[in-house]
Amino acid sequence: MRLFNRPKFIKVPFERTEDSEGFKVYQILTEAQKRKYQKVRFASPIFGTHVKDEVVVAILDSKKRDMEKLDPFRIKPKMTNEERIKKYGTAYPEFDVVKGKNLNEALEDQDARMRKDKPTYQALPPEEFFTPEPESDLNPSATIEEMIEQFHEEETPFIDESDSEEIELEPADSFEEADDFEFFEEEETPLEITEEAPVEIDDPLPTLPQEPVHVEVKKTQKPYQLPGIHLFQIPQKQTIDPTASLERQKSIINQTFVDFGVGAHVHSYTHGPTVTRYEVVLDSGVRVNKVTQLQDNLKMNLSAEQIRLEAPIPGKSTVGIEVPNEIRRTVHFADLIQKAEFKDASKALSVALGQDIDGFTIVESLKEMPHGLVAGQTGSGKSVNINTILISLLLKYDPDQLKMILIDPKMVELSSYDELPHLLTPVITNVKAATAALKWAVDEMERRYQVFSDSKVRDIDMYNEVAHKKIPLIVIVVDELADLMMVASQAVEESIMRITQKARAAGIHLLVATQRPSTDVIKGTIKSNIPTRIAFSVASHIDSQTILDSSGAEKLIGKGDMLLLMNGKNKRRLQGAYVSDQDIHSVTEYIKEQRPSDYLFTADELIEKAMNTFENDELLVDVAKFVISTGEASMNKIIKAFGIGFNRAQSIVNSLEAAGIVSENLGSRAREVLVDEEEAENIIERLRGI
Repeated sequence: MRLFNRPKFIKVPFERTEDSEGFKVYQILTEAQKRKYQKVRFASPIFGTHVKDEVVVAILDSKKRDMEKLDPFRIKPKMTNEERIKKYGTAYPEFDVVKGKNLNEALEDQDARMRKDKPTYQALPPEEFFTPEPESDLNPSATIEEMIEQFHEEETPFIDESDSEEIELEPADSFEEADDFEFFEEEETPLEITEEAPVEIDDPLPTLPQEPVHVEVKKTQKPYQLPGIHLFQIPQKQTIDPTASLERQKSIINQTFVDFGVGAHVHSYTHGPTVTRYEVVLDSGVRVNKVTQLQDNLKMNLSAEQIRLEAPIPGKSTVGIEVPNEIRRTVHFADLIQKAEFKDASKALSVALGQDIDGFTIVESLKEMPHGLVAGQTGSGKSVNINTILISLLLKYDPDQLKMILIDPKMVELSSYDELPHLLTPVITNVKAATAALKWAVDEMERRYQVFSDSKVRDIDMYNEVAHKKIPLIVIVVDELADLMMVASQAVEESIMRITQKARAAGIHLLVATQRPSTDVIKGTIKSNIPTRIAFSVASHIDSQTILDSSGAEKLIGKGDMLLLMNGKNKRRLQGAYVSDQDIHSVTEYIKEQRPSDYLFTADELIEKAMNTFENDELLVDVAKFVISTGEASMNKIIKAFGIGFNRAQSIVNSLEAAGIVSENLGSRAREVLVDEEEAENIIERLRGI
């Protein structure tokens, strides 16, 4: 075979040059090279340098130290199980190899060794560490050299001098700070005791209250006075005679019926602040759809921007045609709060919403709602409606009876209410803090139900009747749900779903507003447990179906014109009340002058609580820069780019999610990047405490 017919000699095309250095085997080191060797930080193939690599140097002199007072490694003072649990969170901190407070101590010690800082030690009290020194067995007549040789043979094991440079003692940072121990370093010079101040430890993550929110009235506080009507600007009453306009529109409607041969005529009309409803009576044998088919013709003949038909009017045998007024009348909030319907309202959490077509003041109870959904396009009156609800609550409840959580991702709508004593937290504008606040509300609900169960009561009213410390009502207002759903859809949806399902009896009520009434924002799981809906003007009947489960909101004319749908009641058309910014400022300043803000927690504490899953990793910054440069956080790309395992890559991505750098899990798609590179570095440095 040709395989074995190789030439015996191969001619080299060049001549070998002489070696400039002799041949060396670098794996074999001389004693001098060994002594020059410097130990580097241990690197794990899985966890990198973020792993415990603690150098242990045991104390060898047992005569001058009580070994019973040292730990099994004989390097630190012995701690009880309770002390270890209090400091490290576990009774076995020596097993904290890849996470835990004991690991953080070891990493700090390694950093000190890498910087070659001189370790300092804290001293133990001499009376605890010294034991009576036994009589020496050395011969008093022996020479000094013989005594030293005999002592080393009996007590001191042999230590190789070549390894002496690698032996490093543990710094004092890993000692228990609460105990004033002293430690002795053995030298050839006379014994010296050095005492160092205890090392301060950074404050741990804030812990939110684990007990239900109670109210304790301080004896030094002055009696709280509710805001009065004198804080509002009383508007001047408008004197308008709309009779001529109404009669003209009535004749146009009747003439339209005659032109199309429909047996119907206008029986009466009701003049409201925004629209006028004409009640049409049908002749015998005329079908209702004969009138509804003429909607576009009526709109054209009346020259109206929009008309709405109710066929028939609930509770009546007539068809309603709602036509906008030529001159609209503003419904002022200051007029509503002077009405007996609001002043004498006995139901809890009563709020003034506006006036209906008949001119009646509409006052509803948040407790009966018990949760509300407010939706409509931009400029339709959502924020003004939320302001009227909040001011109504502030006029009737003091800070001991009512607490609120205001979430305002738009940062401008609810800023006037900041620093109120009614608030549990400052007005929340951060989406991560808003998500954590909703989770806190769920936890508070569970805590309250546990208290109710222990007290054998059914709801908050029964509990406050028998309890010494009363639990306040809580109202949560979310001014823009779409911003929350874009960032943390799953967490927000789950929290809202649990609150709307169970929180009514616990005294927690939720009010959600959005200007994007689409199915990806107002999901079925959210809407199913919110029976009260307030719909403002929307662009299409599809949006109206999303809000009200029926059409009608697309026929509204904006500027506070709304449809109110409550549990067990028909839809009602209202003109929402208007409250000015000056009135809001007057009420809030009046309350702030009486009592300062008393927050239960802050937005920063909520954010830190939401980020408590953050885990440090040496590749965290590099991975953050990588995902920002690629524009997505793909697990496969991270694994290939950095050569790490799936578990470590998943831990890093979860830390990036907890820090708000990448989005939540999007299923089969890669996670989205939410910040730029500079902001990501600032976030990670702050979380690391740099």
